[in-house]
Amino acid sequence: MGKLGVGGLTAQIAALALLARAGTSTPLLLAFLLSQGIAAAMIAMVLWRLLPRRFRVPFAWSYGYLFAFCFLVPMAGAIVCLGSLLIARLFPGPRQTAGIGLVGLPVFVTHLISRVTHGGGARLRAQLGNTRAPLPERMTALVAMQSMPARTSSPVLRELLADSADDVRLLAYGMLDGAEKQLTQQIMAELPRLEEALDASERGEINKRLADLHWELIYQNLVQGDVYRYTADQVERYARAALEVDPEQAGLWYMRGRLALNRHEPAQAREWLERAEALGFARERTLPLLAEAAYLERDYAAVRTILLSFDSPSPLPLVRPLLRYWQS
Repeated sequence: MGKLGVGGLTAQIAALALLARAGTSTPLLLAFLLSQGIAAAMIAMVLWRLLPRRFRVPFAWSYGYLFAFCFLVPMAGAIVCLGSLLIARLFPGPRQTAGIGLVGLPVFVTHLISRVTHGGGARLRAQLGNTRAPLPERMTALVAMQSMPARTSSPVLRELLADSADDVRLLAYGMLDGAEKQLTQQIMAELPRLEEALDASERGEINKRLADLHWELIYQNLVQGDVYRYTADQVERYARAALEVDPEQAGLWYMRGRLALNRHEPAQAREWLERAEALGFARERTLPLLAEAAYLERDYAAVRTILLSFDSPSPLPLVRPLLRYWQS
């Protein structure tokens, strides 16, 4: 690098000497430009090597900028660049420590201990997602998923409907179809009873069961698209009919509130969820939904007020980050 610097300085002095003698002589001006280009190329290479590593890339831009500066500002350009590097070396800026922070230890949630399966669900999902695993192992894992709650297994089974293995795809479809048919058969068994009901009280009970059964199809992730919308309409229809007979059923108000949220009707959702809570529905289950409804209405003060009133000693893991954010 020393020889390169001496060569660049020599070429720079020669170029300035040619410029001083050039006057209006075209050959001398061309010789100056050639010498100045050689000097700029050599000096720019020396300066580029002196740059901190993070400023050397991309090479074309960093070296090109130094070359242009040294070429267009003879001698002074190199002096300014060297001075800037010297000042940066003598007075370094404060080191940024962004990206390094303290992370708190996870808190053990005692009320979920009864649901712990020691990673069984995660292992089954990993086995099913590994298309290179032997087919018998994947089939065994798929059959083992029948012991998991339908709400948990349904999304996994739905992903397997596009699996490359026919056996896996057909078994996953059969499991989903079987769960849906089981609920559908119960619905079909209740419909004739609704027509044969003798009084309003009996009709109310049957309407409640029909609303619950249709809600299970949604809750277990067994319906999508147009079928989901139809099922949601049926839940609303039967829940409304049951509430006309007995308006004190908190669970049905809760269902209607959740469906209203899914339809992006936050005002209606808040009204029905507050009604469910007033009738004794679990407060820790309605408050997150009430906060979501207030958020959709852009009533952020209400969101904070609602979540500040959340006093459950062991909130659900998905709710805890929201509480930390809004209660801070």
